[in-house]
Amino acid sequence: MNRDLDALTKIQKLSSDEFERFKLAVRTLTSKTFIIRGIDKERELYGFTIRNIDLFDAWFSCMDASLVRDENLGVIAFRGSGKNRLFFSREEICAVLVLRLIYEDKKLEVTLTAFPIITIVDFQQKYNAITGDEIKKTALINVLRRLSSCKLISVDAHDYSDPEGIIKLYPSIPLSIGRDVLDEAIVLLANKETIDEEENL
Repeated sequence: MNRDLDALTKIQKLSSDEFERFKLAVRTLTSKTFIIRGIDKERELYGFTIRNIDLFDAWFSCMDASLVRDENLGVIAFRGSGKNRLFFSREEICAVLVLRLIYEDKKLEVTLTAFPIITIVDFQQKYNAITGDEIKKTALINVLRRLSSCKLISVDAHDYSDPEGIIKLYPSIPLSIGRDVLDEAIVLLANKETIDEEENL
């Protein structure tokens, strides 16, 4: 047997309750991409997955997929291939980059909340300033819904266009976009801004 798959035999040693947790973890990772320790209802699932990480690694390798984890951030992420990959629109990609920059700033602040928070209007203004494009109301709502469904953020608002609505920034954001990719994006956005200024001269 392939040594990497030896851990699959551990599935036989799981109790009935553990096997149910295993199935829940697999479903959560494949449908929602992340398990986040800081989310109350996922804390136990996160601990279970970390304790059995070699079993999960072997299981997902059979799908030509893998797990990425950062125990400092408290995040486990599913990395699929081909049809298992998520595809984002340009506005969604820009939004994630903006949120990544905001997350970098916010993580240095002392706060009583489990996750950094911003208002929807703060995000909208930062998006407009960084990208040089004004995000329209419909696009804003769609972007926030999509990123919320991907578990990068959580929006505490009945109306996603409510300027005072609160956005929680999950630690899945920095795991989604590494520092090197962020630095490259900042350079590209800066170049775009320079080009736009030159065209307006």
